[in-house]
Amino acid sequence: AMAKLAEALREAAALAPQEEGPFGEGCSAVLSKIKRGVSDVRKAPDLLDKDVPPDSGAWEFLLRVASEKPTFAKQVWDTATVLLDSSGWAAALKPLERKERFNITKVWDTATV
Repeated sequence: AMAKLAEALREAAALAPQEEGPFGEGCSAVLSKIKRGVSDVRKAPDLLDKDVPPDSGAWEFLLRVASEKPTFAKQVWDTATVLLDSSGWAAALKPLERKERFNITKVWDTATV
């Protein structure tokens, strides 16, 4: 089941640097896959560290969605909350610029600890 989230986050990372057109077109499909993967992780949180390699590109995708596609912001926060339970994922977020793009204090606080 976890491979689903890992694959979705890899796709997200690949989409993150794309131009606005392709990014906008691919965004909701990738988010749907991430959503399904996240619900799997909620059932088996320990699999996150084991099966989903941390990827700062996936964070970049989530940050970009949060800032450019506010309609998806809640899903981004839900995903971030799950990922930040993993120390590896939390560490992958640290070096990224402009984390305030998440537009939420709670995620920001967790990410800067």
